[in-house]
Amino acid sequence: MDLLYDVTRRLATFHELDEVVRYATRRVRELFNAEGCALILLDRERGDLYFPVASQKDSGTMSEQRLAEIRFPADQGIAGWVMQHDEAAVVEDTASDPRFYSGVDRETAVRTQALLCAPLRSGEANIGVIEVINPAGEFLNRESLQFLETIGNEIAVAYEKASLYDQLRGEVVNLRKIGRIAGLCMAASGAVLAALVIAAHRARVLPWADLPSRRGLLVGLLLIGGGALLYALVRDRNPTARA
Repeated sequence: MDLLYDVTRRLATFHELDEVVRYATRRVRELFNAEGCALILLDRERGDLYFPVASQKDSGTMSEQRLAEIRFPADQGIAGWVMQHDEAAVVEDTASDPRFYSGVDRETAVRTQALLCAPLRSGEANIGVIEVINPAGEFLNRESLQFLETIGNEIAVAYEKASLYDQLRGEVVNLRKIGRIAGLCMAASGAVLAALVIAAHRARVLPWADLPSRRGLLVGLLLIGGGALLYALVRDRNPTARA
């Protein structure tokens, strides 16, 4: 319960999400005294599963970077079954389970004998699973699976919030770009209009003292000022922020 509260509290902010998820997978692995705990996400464009975050008891077995390069079909393995059926699974003996996909084991130095696997449920659909590899025998039960489902749901909600936040930030960036362009165009139009008024005034050899009373000049100056103000309001005040 302490771990669940801690992870939930950290995920609620979804700042530095990858770091928090790494912490969560490490603590879950330690809690279940397992050889590994991994987050497996669905790449919808490619239709396969991959490992963005993983924690291993033996860090020398395989680097996280190397594991992140491994992909397998989204309809294969216990992970694929859990995603498709939206149902957590506990497997006490993978060798006797026809759903088990041994392709990942062939590319790693880990031999999966037992596992716990729970879906990552977001608002629309499952985005992946959280999987515990070779937990201690006393944790191969429904209670452990329910706990893992709760952790998985919290992680999925955090990913969904982060995705919405990135989408909103992208829309704000686009609006700022449009605003800057509109401000520049407005200011440029005002400058052209003011220049034409001055040129016409000069061509007619009218007194310079009469120039400020020309309506076109006033409109041009207002356009220049309005465009400059719009550009200043929508400019990016944090140039180092990730677009």
